[in-house]
Amino acid sequence: MTWISQSLRLRLSLLILLPLVIVSTLAMIWRFENARSTAEEIFDKNLVMLGLAVSRDVAYSGGDTLSETTSNLFQNASGGAIFYHVYGPDGSFVTGYSSPPVRGPDATLEPNRPVLFDAVHQGVPVRAVGLAERVEIDGIRGLSVVTVWQQLQPRQEFARSLALQSLLLTLILILTVAMVVFFGVRLGLRPLKQLESAIQKRSTTDLRPIERQVPVEAYGIVQRLNGLFASLTEAQTSKDRLISNAAHQLRNPIAAIHTMAQAVEAAKTPADSKARAFELVTETRQAMRLTEQMLSLERIRGIEPELLETDLTAFVRDFAARIGPKVLDGDVEFEVNLPTAPLPVQIDQTLFGEALTNLVENALQHAGAALSLIRISVTQTDGQVCVSIENDGEKISAEKAARVFERFAQGSESQGAGLGLAIVQEIVASHNGKIRLSSDAMTRFEIVLRW
Repeated sequence: MTWISQSLRLRLSLLILLPLVIVSTLAMIWRFENARSTAEEIFDKNLVMLGLAVSRDVAYSGGDTLSETTSNLFQNASGGAIFYHVYGPDGSFVTGYSSPPVRGPDATLEPNRPVLFDAVHQGVPVRAVGLAERVEIDGIRGLSVVTVWQQLQPRQEFARSLALQSLLLTLILILTVAMVVFFGVRLGLRPLKQLESAIQKRSTTDLRPIERQVPVEAYGIVQRLNGLFASLTEAQTSKDRLISNAAHQLRNPIAAIHTMAQAVEAAKTPADSKARAFELVTETRQAMRLTEQMLSLERIRGIEPELLETDLTAFVRDFAARIGPKVLDGDVEFEVNLPTAPLPVQIDQTLFGEALTNLVENALQHAGAALSLIRISVTQTDGQVCVSIENDGEKISAEKAARVFERFAQGSESQGAGLGLAIVQEIVASHNGKIRLSSDAMTRFEIVLRW
């Protein structure tokens, strides 16, 4: 059925026409049955009327002849020839056609009550009515039996004619609807064709929002496309900015590495060569760190975090045990405040650990000589958990705090690349969390997650 899914016009046509055909078929079946019952009712009433007319004429004329009115009724009766037969009170033939249809055992005659029945007369199926009434013919009083019959074929043809008329009308209706659907859907899809044509005219670099008017049904698609274009534009702008900043940031380290390599080559003594080689290794390490952070930042933006339910209390405790020796080696006091109860949260343990590591290393690198304490705390309130990392070192000014999470931005003069906090922000955003910075009594970074 792939040919159906490939055409919206065909799918809409089937969705509209198929129910219509089913309903029309059911209506035709009902109409045929209704036409058949209507034909039977009309023809039966006609037979009863003629039977009553014959019975009255026999009573009035003494069985001699039918009145002109009754004769006209027989001639103008619908559906072809109608036959009649009359028995006198003594059981003798009075008038009409000989040998009437024989009634079945269930068609019992009662005086003054017409009885309709089906029978076979001379090998042909007929519908007949029998009527017994008290009359006087030639001085003989008694029940006179009148039988009027007609072949079934005329009424069947009448019912078939009614059904065919309904069928023809239904087919005309279905064909009309089919034409309206075909051309209507084609006309209705024209705005989508125009939208497709407008999109095809765009180049790969033209990601402006689609602003042309579209039907309400296509509005959601256009909004999605505009959202996608906006995301692609933002991603392209971000990459362009990263390349530009990376080129600017890597220029100095590479130039320094090149200069120091020349100095090593030009060193006159092994001692000078070794000292300059040490400086060369230091610059190389910084360039590698910058490159790793840039790649890490782009990797975080391009993947979905693997969120697993984790006890945040135990996670931060293990993290503090790993990072603690590095903090203490810097002659800095390390304090950890954790709740006693477990706090289950959905986090990517690798990425979240990298975010906490960057915050601690940011304090070690940028807090300055006044740094004497780094404190990690975990709290929980109102369905949220907060991981805060504080330090008592150099404060971050309000001007720098406004852009400290931007790429290559630095809160203080240092040898860092300015990517650590940008990475932290990306990781927290991927966890649907928020990160806040405050510099009141101490410099505090707070990561807020849903609990």
